[in-house]
Amino acid sequence: MKKIISLLLALVLLATACFTLASCGAPEDDGAEIAVYLGNGIYDLDPTEYYVDSNAEQVMSLLFEPLFRYEDGKLKNGVAESYTVDREKREIVITLRETYWSNNTKVQGSDFIYAWGERLLSPNNANPAAALLYDIENALAIKSGVMSPAELKAEASGNTITITYREGADYEQLLINLASVATAPVRQATVDTTPTYWSKVTTTIMTNGPFKVNKYNVATSELVLARNNGYHQEFDVEDYDNIVTPGKLIGFTTALGETVEVSYADIENKTVFYMTDAPLADRIANKGEAKVSDDTSVYTYVFNTEKPLFAIPEVRRALSMAIDRQAIVDAIAFGKAADGFVPDISGGSDAALIATGAKSTEAAALLSGVNLTGIDKSFTLTVADDEESKTIANLVKAAWDALGFNVTVQPVTTKQFTVGTGESAIGISDSYIQSTVKDIALAGADFDVIAIDWQTYTTDAFVALASLTSSMNGCGKELPYGAARTSITGWVNADYDYCVTAAYKASGEERANMLAEAERILCEESPIVPIVFNQNIAFVSEELSRVDFDSFGNVVLTEAELKNYKDYLEE
Repeated sequence: MKKIISLLLALVLLATACFTLASCGAPEDDGAEIAVYLGNGIYDLDPTEYYVDSNAEQVMSLLFEPLFRYEDGKLKNGVAESYTVDREKREIVITLRETYWSNNTKVQGSDFIYAWGERLLSPNNANPAAALLYDIENALAIKSGVMSPAELKAEASGNTITITYREGADYEQLLINLASVATAPVRQATVDTTPTYWSKVTTTIMTNGPFKVNKYNVATSELVLARNNGYHQEFDVEDYDNIVTPGKLIGFTTALGETVEVSYADIENKTVFYMTDAPLADRIANKGEAKVSDDTSVYTYVFNTEKPLFAIPEVRRALSMAIDRQAIVDAIAFGKAADGFVPDISGGSDAALIATGAKSTEAAALLSGVNLTGIDKSFTLTVADDEESKTIANLVKAAWDALGFNVTVQPVTTKQFTVGTGESAIGISDSYIQSTVKDIALAGADFDVIAIDWQTYTTDAFVALASLTSSMNGCGKELPYGAARTSITGWVNADYDYCVTAAYKASGEERANMLAEAERILCEESPIVPIVFNQNIAFVSEELSRVDFDSFGNVVLTEAELKNYKDYLEE
């Protein structure tokens, strides 16, 4: 316990030394400084990046704000102040509120257009979140490389954005999609300064959400967030704390492969007031004390179907059948045993498409009819080096080994990169899983099976399912090497492609039926195996109130209040 107390004290002192709001005219008492544990290490703070860890989206939602928010199942204004819809013109006109980037630059409509057209829809960006924008006229053509970003029917003029949605699109769903943090703005001037690492270094990260980055050091697990005084108001207003209550979130993360001595006891002892995770033993023992929200992601194992073993549908299906998903949920305390690919919160099928319990006998019988002569039955399962991922992997390994396979679990941490040369060279860390998945999508990495949190982003199953088609998947087209994969798995299925494409063109019941059939095919073919529908959890001290989740499962700390907060301020 000494380690965590020392770390938090060091962070408070460092934050006070490095960042003093009094220099901006604010009073010395800036409000509560709340000690928080933010989970696994976050290695990139670009909202348009390809994320494979649901914890990253949690942190991103504290730092960036899209046009809208989705709370209590209702669309609410974010950066948008108001909007109107002209159904005859298929036009949405959005007026932006006065709000500022963390460097006191006003957020403009052009920041959104840049984030959408030049980044999310870029043909060399593998992020499947591009599907969030496919209902904007020409968006899919731009992603496919047929049109240029300039042809996106979304234009900015000062504080106004005008969107033309495609014929047949559901504009209400498009508005909900624009509440995903993946569609948040990005400031081009910031990106242009250091395009390869702007989102990894404190000095170049610019955010427009309620908090900004005060300290960000992956090596030391530090992630201190401070109030963005220009959030929904001018920087120099006197009541700057009226919009965002906490002055700072004195946070830290856990680097993959390392252990920080944090436990539920820190909540009880008021050493930490908010924890987004805890050791499994603590999670099980204190399950009833956690705030829980369903998340728009599913923990999955992705097969490389270009490998001879995984090119066989019966093998993939048998491996899926052998997994006891309910036993996994029991072991990790939270989440829901996946009975399909798309979580209920994201519009998944009403039918149970896969068993939540193990079907080992049926799996063995299915494999008995498959000729595996000459095919290597040994393979590697790559997972993040954290307690939860390794616990799941060991349970799955036992089930798969029992079927006659030889599975090696490979826990991984980070990849290291050097940007620049000579004295200007900078060392950069990235999540091994995230970096590898991006390489896989661009046909540049070899793998057998890899574990990722598959982001479903919104309430529409189409967005999740489009990412596994051969034409709308978000995988890059303009590549530095090789040919683009048809999807991250390499799997192609004409019937699946047909159903998702038909859903894109349809509406109402027909659309829902096509998406349900696509999800059924996906679960039957099993190029990607859903294991757990993720839940976001938080252990919150009784001293901390007004902590909530939005309808995508992201934590909301904007109005968090710490009782007797002055007792915890550094003198």
